[in-house]
Amino acid sequence: MSIVDKIRILESVVKTPSYVVLGVTHGRLVYLSTVEGAADLWSLDLSTGSKTRLTSGGISGAARPSEKTRLVVYTRDVSKGRELHKLFTVDVSGGEEKILIEAPPMRIFGIAFDGERIAYTAATERELALYLADLKGVCEKVYSFESLAIATDVNEKYVVGYGALKKNPKSMEIFVYSLAENSIKIYSPREGSVNKAPRLYETKVLFETNAFGENKLVVYDIEEKTLEKPEFAYRDYEKYHPVEHASYDWTEDGRIWAVGKKNGRTKFFLDGKEIPLPEGFISSAAIHRDKLYATHSSLVKPPKVLEVDLTTGETRVIIDNKLPREIEEKLDEVKFIKYKSFDGLEIPAFVVKSKGAPVPGPTVVYVHGGPWSEVADSWRTMIASLVACGYHIVAPNFRGSTGYGEYFRLLDIGDPGGGDLQDIIYARKWAVENGLASKIAVMGYSYGGYMTFLATTKYPELWDCGVAGAGITDWEELYELSDALFKQFINILFAGRKDLWKERSPVSYVDNAKTPICVIHPQNDSRTPLRPVLKYLQRLLENRVSFEAHVIPDIGHAINRLEDMLKILLPAILFLEKHMRR
Repeated sequence: MSIVDKIRILESVVKTPSYVVLGVTHGRLVYLSTVEGAADLWSLDLSTGSKTRLTSGGISGAARPSEKTRLVVYTRDVSKGRELHKLFTVDVSGGEEKILIEAPPMRIFGIAFDGERIAYTAATERELALYLADLKGVCEKVYSFESLAIATDVNEKYVVGYGALKKNPKSMEIFVYSLAENSIKIYSPREGSVNKAPRLYETKVLFETNAFGENKLVVYDIEEKTLEKPEFAYRDYEKYHPVEHASYDWTEDGRIWAVGKKNGRTKFFLDGKEIPLPEGFISSAAIHRDKLYATHSSLVKPPKVLEVDLTTGETRVIIDNKLPREIEEKLDEVKFIKYKSFDGLEIPAFVVKSKGAPVPGPTVVYVHGGPWSEVADSWRTMIASLVACGYHIVAPNFRGSTGYGEYFRLLDIGDPGGGDLQDIIYARKWAVENGLASKIAVMGYSYGGYMTFLATTKYPELWDCGVAGAGITDWEELYELSDALFKQFINILFAGRKDLWKERSPVSYVDNAKTPICVIHPQNDSRTPLRPVLKYLQRLLENRVSFEAHVIPDIGHAINRLEDMLKILLPAILFLEKHMRR
């Protein structure tokens, strides 16, 4: 395959649109899609099948729509990628986009809407707070947090959310803000437990907790002050025994639905009954009356939107998404594996072979971001692009990843760049010992970029090359440059251990570097700012280490436009071709 062929294939994969189901209002399914090149709001008329683009130019996020209004509430970055947002509204049938609140932009990262009021959490340079607004544009700050917190739901009586509210980096608590009393209460079933993503139904709160061992769904009644295990009409959910939940919520009549996760794949349950869907991953879902709407994909099958009749069980594709045959033919089987790391801990991973490469052949250890994220059996443009261009992929879910229970996720707290880095090293070991890899690279974006920098400085002899996107090189300087939200993130990740910042920074080991590396960084990135990376590159230059540097102008950390994804992946593919094909 020539370079020209790879560029053409890369462009085709990148153009494959994503879909995120938000909900239904006034007979229209509201969803996010990149089908026109940017992450924008769309609506689908459920009676005619006609689609309407509601926004243009890309948005950052949106609240679940409500049947109480035709308006959809969303956020837009107004700072060329620096992630300073304003709130907007648009009619579900289309029309003019309107700014909801005329106020200085802030980093908005949690938003809920009940059709009348909007609750959101937002950060400035110095403060993280909860805000309330209405559709007339009236807004007030109602509470300032001293630690990380995220609003997740609102109704006529309460706002709920969760965060590290007791400043324990290994616990998360629920908060309940009473609109009548203008007061906030912190709730946890057990001191030191992790409690996530509460959803409201009248006075009841549904959330996930590890208070009783494994991650479970529980229901807390705010006014009765009781905590109960959900009572389901069917036992499919109990038999499946999910390890975590991708999402969950209430139906209009008070039943519970949940997307259960296990080994990187999902199943959907309503009132405990499984609703059969293809193998893979449900990344977003909503129930409206007797219909389920879900986004479904796998690592080799792009996202589609499915409609399931909950009465008859009939499933149909209402928004299709097909790859060109020449790309589809290059994506081989998806294999879930577990391998043992340095301390005997089993690390789950996905392996995707490329039909365009021999075995053994050029292989990339792909490191996901977060670190509280995962590579599941769901569509990832970066992974699909690499496989289609002739690279085998090993994607480890290193300690600290989500999807495998809180015990596994919490292993990273207080130890970033420690055990998780070893898990990456042992992923490489697995690829070599199992005959998959001839040459091998390490590549990642965000926290994955950080791990790439660290792996290529602490263990330079193990890699043929590395690709670091939007990575971290210096934790001390990153903290100085961060706003209130990301200062809290660093404090939690390191469990307050500032003494580790220097030890776990790639810049501390840059004099060991000899691995060729491609550094790709957004110019306006406010999560992982460019300045420390430029200093790192200067050190590479002084030490005569072979590197490429690509600074992408006018974009930030979040990739919301397909052309920005292409700007990141194109230099990566060209660099890998140079160093992995010799």
